[in-house]
Amino acid sequence: MVEEVLRGVEVPGFDVDLISSGVVRSFRISKDGEKIVVFVDFLSADPGCLFCKFINHTLWRSISAKIKEALTKAGFKEVFVVDMRSRQEL
Repeated sequence: MVEEVLRGVEVPGFDVDLISSGVVRSFRISKDGEKIVVFVDFLSADPGCLFCKFINHTLWRSISAKIKEALTKAGFKEVFVVDMRSRQEL
């Protein structure tokens, strides 16, 4: 369900969704199903994510907001977006 929701969220300025682009690397859902942590990687060296290195801080905020909005609409009460490399919440 989560992947399906995030496939509906497009990376601003690119004609690709968050899952296909490799920006969303993984996620964890709490046992009660009310909270989710989404791990993102904007600096991926993954060949499937060649444009990731060009995503700047402004886009980070935009993408984070879009993730939170989409997953809140899907029923999660708390959504956290975390940079996979720094482990900091965005």
